[in-house]
Amino acid sequence: MEREVELRAGEIIKRYRLHKYICCAIVVLDVIFLFYMVFFKMDSWFSYYVGGFASFLLTVSVFALYAVIAAIAVFVKWIGAVKVDLALYEECDPFVYEACLNKLHTFFYKDRLTCLHAIAQYYQGNIHGAEEILRGVNLYKLKGMFRVNYYIILSAVFFQKGEGMRAAELEQSYRAGIKKKSKREQMYFRMLCAGNNLYRAMENKDYESAFRFLAERKEYESGKTRKWSLIGYSMWEARICAAMGDKESARQRLNYVIAEGGRLVHVAEARKLLLEINGTADGESENG
Repeated sequence: MEREVELRAGEIIKRYRLHKYICCAIVVLDVIFLFYMVFFKMDSWFSYYVGGFASFLLTVSVFALYAVIAAIAVFVKWIGAVKVDLALYEECDPFVYEACLNKLHTFFYKDRLTCLHAIAQYYQGNIHGAEEILRGVNLYKLKGMFRVNYYIILSAVFFQKGEGMRAAELEQSYRAGIKKKSKREQMYFRMLCAGNNLYRAMENKDYESAFRFLAERKEYESGKTRKWSLIGYSMWEARICAAMGDKESARQRLNYVIAEGGRLVHVAEARKLLLEINGTADGESENG
C-alpha cells in the first residue's frame, strides 16, 4: 500500500514540477523580452523618430504585455498546485496528499505547508498527530483560509477529545484578530462558529439545531464545495439522522460515504455506524 501511495504521489508531483518549470521558463523569456525592448528597441533614436507620446504608449504597452505574460506564468504554476490539492479534495486520499506534501519544499511559506500536513493527518484519523503539528505552527504567519483551517481543525480535535471549552477559547482568539473592515475574515469567523455550534448541538442532542448549523456551514462553501466536503457533510447528516431514529436516511448517506469517501477517516466511521444501524434493525425485527 505504501508503495502505491508513493507511486501515485510521484505522478502528481511530476506534473506539478512540469508546471513549475514551464512557469519559470515563461518568466525568463518574459524578462528577456522586457530587457530587449527597453534597452535595444526603445532608445533615444526611437523616441526621436516616432515622437514622445507614441514612445510613451509603446512603453506602457510593453510593460502591460510583460505583466500579462507574468500572470500567465503564475496561472500555469497554480494549475500545478491544484493537481496536488485534488489528491485530497477530489480523490479523497489524505495519505497520497501527505506523500505529495512531503515532496514539496518551500522557503517562504513553511507554516502554511505545516498546516496542510496537519489537515492530512486529521483526515487520516490521527487527531493527536494533527494537534501536535498545529502546536508547532507560527499562527501569525498564517492568513486567509490557512488561518481559519488552523482554527477549524484544532477546534474539531478539541471536541473529539471532549474539550469543547477550549474550542470556545479558539473562537475568541480568532475573533480578536479579525480586521474590522475585512468581510472575508468575518465570513471565515462565522464558518468556524457554525462548525463548532454543530458539535455543541450534537453533544446536547439538539438535532434540529444541528441540522440548522450544518446548513449554515454549507452555505459558506456555496459553489465551491469539493468532493471531500460533500463526504464530510454526508457523514454529519448520517450522524444526525441516526440519532433521530431515521435509519433509512442515515443508511443512504453512509453508503454514499463508503462508496465515494476514498481513504478519508469518515469511511471507517461510516462502516461502524452502518453496522450499528443494521444490527439495531435486525434486533428490532427479531423482537417483533
